[in-house]
Amino acid sequence: MKKALILGLAAVTGIGAARAEYSVSSDITFATDYVFRGVQLSENTLHPSIELSSGQFYLGYWGAFPINNTGSKGWIDEYDFYAGANIELANETSLDVGVTHYYYTQASSTTEVYLGVTGEFGGVTPGVYVYYDFDLEAFTAQGSLGYSIPLETAGTSLDVSATLGYVEPDTADSYTYYGVSAVIPFKLSDTATISVGLHYAKNDLGNDVLASLGNTKDDRIYGTIGLTLGF
Repeated sequence: MKKALILGLAAVTGIGAARAEYSVSSDITFATDYVFRGVQLSENTLHPSIELSSGQFYLGYWGAFPINNTGSKGWIDEYDFYAGANIELANETSLDVGVTHYYYTQASSTTEVYLGVTGEFGGVTPGVYVYYDFDLEAFTAQGSLGYSIPLETAGTSLDVSATLGYVEPDTADSYTYYGVSAVIPFKLSDTATISVGLHYAKNDLGNDVLASLGNTKDDRIYGTIGLTLGF
């Protein structure tokens, strides 16, 4: 499962070759803020990714490369490697299970497993996920809702979503976060889409914790623009 969407960046859809034995999709997204589970980790960040899928199985890579100097936060350059399976259930629902390894060039690497259920009901796309990071000993639960509003005159849509999550580390303060996003995808061809998004994220972490992460605010409004390619 691509981390870009959990953290509220461009909610771009991979465009791989439908009905093929396998598909490959990739994108490059620029975000004015890198926000992960309600917490800003850096500014002006590039997020490249690539994903290979075959049937219900998938594996991929997602990265975060801050353009600004953010060495004081210890989050320079992030490489996430993930693999999982998306299993179709009844009534337009599916089960998503997998594992992600987070590798940081200036911080300790961690490994996390996840389990989620997603669906589609009358155009609304709800989802519920739980995560557990073995190295941080942190439990996360997150729910989301999405809805796509057709913009027929422009030949596109307005994709809106809302997220609510809770993080409970073993040795640190727990916190709640939430966010909303609005993304408009512009289809360039059958295999290329540009998506522009506006996002809001907020958490209830205390000022001391935020200061240790180099933050001065508990909420953010930020923008994204991404190019998605399918092969």
